[in-house]
This record gives sequence, C-alpha cells and structure tokens, in this order.
Amino acid sequence: MSQLIWRVAFSVSLFAGVLCACPLRGQAQDLDGLLERARAAQSSGKYAEAAAIYAQATTLAPATPELWSNRGVMEYLAGQIGPSIISLKHALRMRPTLYIPMLFLGKGYIQSGKPGLALPYLNKAHSLQPNDPEVFLTLAKADAALNKPREAESAFANATRLTPDSPAAWLGLGTASLRVIAADGEELATTQPQSVWARALFADELLAQGRPLEAADTYNDALAKATPSQHATFARTVSWLKFHPDLFPIPANSQTALQKLDEQLSSAPSKASWPTCDAASALLDAAACAFWAGDYERSAAQADEALKRSPQDPEALYWSIKSNERMAVAALARFEDLAPRSAFAFDMVGDLYRDQRQMDSALGEYRKALEVDPHDPGALLGSVVADIGTSRLDEAAATDKIALADRPQDAQLNLLMAEVLAANFHYAEARPYLAKCAAGPPEIQPRVHLLLAHADAEEGSTEAAIREYQLALPGDQDGSIHFQLSRLYRKTGNVVLAQKAEDQAKALIAQRRANATIEMREMTGGAASR
Repeated sequence: MSQLIWRVAFSVSLFAGVLCACPLRGQAQDLDGLLERARAAQSSGKYAEAAAIYAQATTLAPATPELWSNRGVMEYLAGQIGPSIISLKHALRMRPTLYIPMLFLGKGYIQSGKPGLALPYLNKAHSLQPNDPEVFLTLAKADAALNKPREAESAFANATRLTPDSPAAWLGLGTASLRVIAADGEELATTQPQSVWARALFADELLAQGRPLEAADTYNDALAKATPSQHATFARTVSWLKFHPDLFPIPANSQTALQKLDEQLSSAPSKASWPTCDAASALLDAAACAFWAGDYERSAAQADEALKRSPQDPEALYWSIKSNERMAVAALARFEDLAPRSAFAFDMVGDLYRDQRQMDSALGEYRKALEVDPHDPGALLGSVVADIGTSRLDEAAATDKIALADRPQDAQLNLLMAEVLAANFHYAEARPYLAKCAAGPPEIQPRVHLLLAHADAEEGSTEAAIREYQLALPGDQDGSIHFQLSRLYRKTGNVVLAQKAEDQAKALIAQRRANATIEMREMTGGAASR
C-alpha cells in the first residue's frame, strides 16, 4: 500500500505545475499550499486530515480528476468508505481511464461488503496495468469475499510472482490455499466419505496427529478396497511421506508406523502399476506425478482441471488437498521469513491468540505491531477487541479513539466505541457512533440494532425499542434478544406476541444445549479413541 500512496503523491506533483498556470494566480498559490499540506499529512499517516485538505482542493479546482482521485484515496484510507466511493466515481466520470480510482473503487466496495460490485472496476484496472501486483492482491480479496478460493489463490500466486518479496502476497496465498483445502475437504467428506481416497487422506491426518494405530487401521481399510492402480498410488505417496520429513513432519510415535506401512506397500506386486509420468499422462496421473516431483502448483492445477469436469471426483479432491497443503505450508513459511518482525506477522499471531481467548498474549503481539507501525489498523482494532474482552473498557476507549482519528467512518471501530459507551450506560453518547454504522457490513447490523434497542428501552421509548429488537433478532444465538422483546411486548399488553417470543427464546436455548451435548460427545469420543 505504501508504494500506491507514493504514486498518489507523485501524481499530484506532476499536475501541480499545470494547476499553477491557471489565470487566477492567488487561487493557484492557495492550491499549491493545499497540495503541500496534503502531501505532508498523507506521508505522516494522517489520512483524515489529508482527505479534508483534498476536499478543499477540489473546491478550488473542481474540474481536475486527479484531485478527486486523491481525495477518494485519502477518504478510503481514513475509513470514509461511502464518501470515498463518491469521490472516486466522480474522478472516473471526468476521466474514465484513470487507474487509481478504478483500483480504489474495487477496494472500497470490498471494504463495504460488496465484492461483486468491485470486480468490474478491478478487471478494468487489470486490463490497464496487467502487471501491477496491487490489482492482483485486490482481485484476490474480492474473490475470497465471494467465496471463490481457487480464483483467490490464483490471483495471490500471480502477485507472488510479480513481487516475490511481498509478505502480503505470500500470506494471502497461504490463506487462500487453506480455504481451498477446507472447501475440498468438506466436499470429500460430504460426498465421498467412504472412498479409498478419503480414507487415505484421513490416515495421513491421523499420522500427523500422533495416532499411529488408528492411522494404520485406516490405511489398511482403504487398501482392502483399493484397485491395483490405487494401491500403487498410495504406495508411492507413503514413500514420499517417509522420505520428506521436512515437508511432512510427524510425531516420533508415528514414524515407526509410517516405516512399517511403507515396507508393507513397497513389497506389494502392484508397485509395477505406478503411473508412467510422461507427457501423455492423464490429468489425475499428471497431478500425482507433479506432486511426487515436488511441483505442487502444477499438481493443484491438474486436479483443479479434473474437478471442473467432475466436481465430486474423490481422486481429484485428494490431489487438490495434498498439493494445496504443501503450497499453504510453503507460502506461510515464506511469509514468516519475509516478515519476522512485521506488523502483519504480529497481527496474525495476535489474532490467533485472540481466537483462543488468550487476550493478554494477544495484546502483547498487538503492542509489538504498533511499535513497528503506530497506525497499523489491524493492531489497533485487535487491541480494542481484546481490551473489551477483558473488561478493560477505559483502555479500549482510548485505543479506539486513536484508531478513529485515522478512520473516523470505520463501521467496526464506531460499533466498538458504542459497545464501550453502552457498557457504561452512556447511551446518548453512543448514538452518534451507532449512526456511522448504518452503512457498515450486514454482519454487524444485528448488534447495532441491539444497542439501539437498549438505548431506546433505557430512555423509555418502548415502541422504538421493540422495532430495534425485531431488527436485531437475526443475531440472537442464545434466546436473550427474544426474551427482552417478550418483556416489552408484555409491557405494551400484547400477550400473544410476548408468548411467541418467549417460546422462540426457549427453542433457541434448547437448540444451544443440544449442540453443546453433541460437541461434548464428539470431544469425549475423540479422546476415548486416542
């Protein structure tokens, strides 16, 4: 992103002289001063200030599309996504071939939860500058948001080829590969759970988990049903696992089992039926051969081509998962090499700690990220969430204010500030922040409406509170919102709706208990099987 910001600043310097040649000398001098101030603000990360200065500049020179473009970019970086989209579209109406507005319109629509609207702009940007890694990174994010992990993976891979030293590209590639694995794994488990390919894949996982007896039983179960060709394929794959401990590390208690399994399979007569691995190999043979040769990207591509023809083919899913596992490991290792002390790396580790509810450890990682970049949005946001999670509301509010100075229109930051204020019963102060969440992504809206409902109820506006609670119902996971709505219905004398809401609350509670029971059975069953 920093390279893009430099390009924005450079574009201003290129046309500043032209602007200064306008007849109104005083106006040109004023504009020169504004541009200098804008460059200083953006270079120090004060994007909201830079956006405000560019807004003044567009008033002085409203017919200059580059000014509108830079205004839109600064508004985007300040979290003012709605105004950013308006400014960038205005720039394109004046000059439809500007690359930067196309790219940042794509970013803006992704940020606002509308990745489908981003694609036309990003595709046009790609046609203008096909070798710009930034457009590949942004296209990848759009594809990921549209649940197209393979397309995202391809775009991130292109970005790594263009910028092999980009931590963001390698992190994105690793993450996209993991999403491909998850999607293919779910497909295989749903449609072909008893296939020899699914069983062999599960056996590999058991080895990695240090469960060698179960792994051996699972492999033998698969081999009992395997054709001679499948038997040979598994023999060669197990041999590959054994001879590549650096790529397939397993616990010590699994190593003996893997050795015995390799000896068992290697002595079988079906070994002679291994794929020939020549140029004329069929798709899935080519996927297997590329995997054994260490060309995991080609293996994945061959498996992907087979899946286009037959989306539920268990062998194609098997090779896609196997090759993407190796690609994900390599990409994430490359990311760690490139960014051992980057804000990116600290953010990622902090997020992992936060997911595990280890908030103090998460905060420690976010502090490291902020030492590298005091304006790092991921670390600021993560710190606020972690502080709220540990009831450090004063610390959360202080950090949120710092983040909002850079991104005053960011819906999530505004919602978190409202959460802190509502927790202290400062509902009137929370309302302006909630108002800025209206244009935020759909997933936060139930929480926004819930806080508004609390505010209305606290202020005695029962009907308004009921309307807000109704809008918050999609976010009710434990029946609590239905119960609160039920009480308000009773308060207004509507016993029928009150009873209905209460019944729905009880149903949600029962469902949650059932889910918890199932989860506990699975956990204890898994533990017992070990």
